[in-house]
Amino acid sequence: MKYRFNETLPKDYLDLAKQTGRRITPVQANSAMRGSLFTVGIYDDSEKLAAFGRICGDGVLCFTVTDVMVDDAYRDSHLEENILKEISDFLREHRCRESSVMIHVSREYGSLCRKYGFRYLDEDYEVIMKG
Repeated sequence: MKYRFNETLPKDYLDLAKQTGRRITPVQANSAMRGSLFTVGIYDDSEKLAAFGRICGDGVLCFTVTDVMVDDAYRDSHLEENILKEISDFLREHRCRESSVMIHVSREYGSLCRKYGFRYLDEDYEVIMKG
C-alpha cells in the first residue's frame, strides 16, 4: 500500500465515491479536490485507490473531516483507521486552541472516531461529531 498526501486524482476519488454508494459527478469531484485543505489516499499495488479521507475548511479556525471511504475489497484491512490517524496528525500540527473540528462520516466509523477524541454533538441525532 502506498500513501499519497494531497495527490489523489479527482477520477480516483470519483471512482471510489461511486463504489461506496455516493452519487457525484466528475465536475463535483474536481471541485471537491480543489476545495480540500488536506487529502490522504491509500493506493493498492495496482495503483487503485483503496481508501481516502479529506479535510475542508479555512485552515485556521474551522476544519471538517469528510469523505472517509474504503473500497469494499479492503474492508477487513482497517484502512479507515490509517486514514483517521493521518488526518489526526495533520490536525494536531495545524489547529490551534480556538479551532473547531467537525467530522462527517458514516455511522459505521463512529466508535473509531471516538478513539480519536470526537464525540457526538447530539447523542440522539448522531450526525456530526466534534473534536
